[in-house]
Amino acid sequence: MARMDERAVSPVVAKTLAASLALLYVAGMTSMLLGGVVPGYETETGAELSERVLATAAKTVETAVPDADGTVQATRSVELPPTIRDTSYRLELSNGTLQFDHPDDRLDESIALSLPAGTTLEPGTWTSGGEFEIRVSGPASNRTVTLEQ
Repeated sequence: MARMDERAVSPVVAKTLAASLALLYVAGMTSMLLGGVVPGYETETGAELSERVLATAAKTVETAVPDADGTVQATRSVELPPTIRDTSYRLELSNGTLQFDHPDDRLDESIALSLPAGTTLEPGTWTSGGEFEIRVSGPASNRTVTLEQ
């Protein structure tokens, strides 16, 4: 009779071992993905998105300056993502360039702007979360471009 009791435990042990092995496999795959593959993918995606945001903002600045005679007052805006990699970022306008500044330095970028002669860029900073807005004012010989928050 002792033998029958021992045989009844065998299926329980086998099922417990199988469940433990499945759990170890899932835990191992999760650690591998969260430890290596996913963060690398997030950084690459963040870099692509930051490049796209910078290009869109630069195009908005460049096309905001009208090619018209006389004095102008123009505003141009574009909606940009509120965060990249779940963090806010800044765009800085200075010295003929537009810089993308993110807490993750790997995502930082800058681009030289192509603006008509006689255009003055006022240094300014825009922080993500609202509409990216550019204001252009002044006569054709001295147009001023300002970042609005």
